[in-house]
Amino acid sequence: MASKELAEVDINPFSPESQSIEKTKRFSTPGERKQVSDFTERLRRNGYVIVERAINLEKVKVVREEFHRLHKGLAKGSSEFGGFQTERLYNLVARTRVLDELLLHTDVLAIIESHLDDQIQLSISSSVNLLPGETAQAFHRDDGYYPIARPHEPLSVNTMWAIDDFTSDNGATMVIPKSHLQADEHPLPDAAIEIAEMPAGSVMLWDGSLFHAGGSNKTKQARLGITNIYCRAWLRQQENQFLGVPPAVAKELERPLQKLVGYWVANNFLGYLNESSPSLLLKD
Repeated sequence: MASKELAEVDINPFSPESQSIEKTKRFSTPGERKQVSDFTERLRRNGYVIVERAINLEKVKVVREEFHRLHKGLAKGSSEFGGFQTERLYNLVARTRVLDELLLHTDVLAIIESHLDDQIQLSISSSVNLLPGETAQAFHRDDGYYPIARPHEPLSVNTMWAIDDFTSDNGATMVIPKSHLQADEHPLPDAAIEIAEMPAGSVMLWDGSLFHAGGSNKTKQARLGITNIYCRAWLRQQENQFLGVPPAVAKELERPLQKLVGYWVANNFLGYLNESSPSLLLKD
């Protein structure tokens, strides 16, 4: 489709062209989804998968330095679940551009869109810096805020980017494989636990229904991770992206990222404004 036609489809969700592709507009192509089919199959089967060294160490260094700056003076958590020795920062799309490559990573989006088989959006983006002495979290699921009986079709996929090596000693995420398929609201007593160790630059993806928990940091060094949660485009986002990334900020983003935070029309009838795409708000 020509660029002019694409622009018209993006603006007018009611046009014949837009209607004809309403449920095929994805960030990834069929070819890209086919290339990651092995990862997608492991995600479906086990509830999680690790893509090792998805970004190079030079990019890792840039991200680490940026969050060293952003975390200066940041208060530690104030609850056992959030971690009394953990630094967390939210609304990252509005705060920095160093994560754009991670948020729009081709393989990550292809795996997520394959797993959900749907149009997607960003639900929340945050940093998680486990400081020395942090204790392990309780096992939990991240899609419990959607009141749907279990087991259900996948609604969201979480990603955790390792900016430092994730090890069993510094708090690598603990997971219970296949627990995304169970109806029980609590982990089974005899559930097998795996520790998702991975080198810096890697990313772990897991189904929002998978039981998981942050580990304890028994080392003398902090362990930084960046977590981005993606959900089906017709669900409410966990973080209010339209207040967090208002038009004045969103207009400076590249178009795919604008769409990822919600400045587009999903399934042609969700999210339009005055019979047009909200992307019009971003035009001068």
